[in-house]
Amino acid sequence: MNNAKSYDQSVPDANEFLDAREIWRTKLGANEPLRSHAIELVVESNKHNYGYQWEWCGVPIIRHPDDIVLQQEIVWSLKPTRVIETGVARGGSLVLSASLMSMIGTAPRVLGLDIQILPHAHGSLKRWTDEGGIELFEGDSTSDAAISRVETFINNVSEPCLLILDSNHSHEHVLNELNSLAPLLPIGSIVIVADTIVEEMPENYYPNRPWGKGNNPYTAAQRFLKLNGNFEMDLRWSRRSLLGECRDGILRRTK
Repeated sequence: MNNAKSYDQSVPDANEFLDAREIWRTKLGANEPLRSHAIELVVESNKHNYGYQWEWCGVPIIRHPDDIVLQQEIVWSLKPTRVIETGVARGGSLVLSASLMSMIGTAPRVLGLDIQILPHAHGSLKRWTDEGGIELFEGDSTSDAAISRVETFINNVSEPCLLILDSNHSHEHVLNELNSLAPLLPIGSIVIVADTIVEEMPENYYPNRPWGKGNNPYTAAQRFLKLNGNFEMDLRWSRRSLLGECRDGILRRTK
């Protein structure tokens, strides 16, 4: 009995634990040597296609586990009424968003946009598209047609939405997505700009891609924030994910 009482006294209560975690998170986010080691680990794990090995509800999801958990925290906190994602790939991210919306007690409303949606993705998503939780749009995510589709999908809701940008990672394309789609979101909405990690990767790491250091989602997000006073970096989330791919890429609409 005395042992149990002693253990109880040594465990911080909810408020103490919350305060302690804020300190840990701040120190973690500011630890640049640790982040450098994390990038080294990402480079090594990429040799085994680590980010391609995961599934969500049986559907391949091209995400690192850190970012999957981070999105869960964001959805649980934000309670979005709509989720819009650019970049469908194999469909797992859309299923993640739909299942998280179900978890918070909201009817799933997820829109995925991609320049090309391949048959295997349609097959993997059939259950969710048939049941109405996920909708798909094939076309350039910055086109007039895509913008119109997103406007219709949001349908003037006033509650926050979540926008995830994970398609073409060039500066120009991501900046165009931000300029075209982010202003459609209600105040309080969050934008996850994926793969800002490109800026932290070694020089010439993407020789066959139209992006790299100085030309990537991070540079686009920084430019967007400089030009747009209605958004700011959401510091609650931007450095939470040590091995994640969206460091300093989570934005919130403030006005």
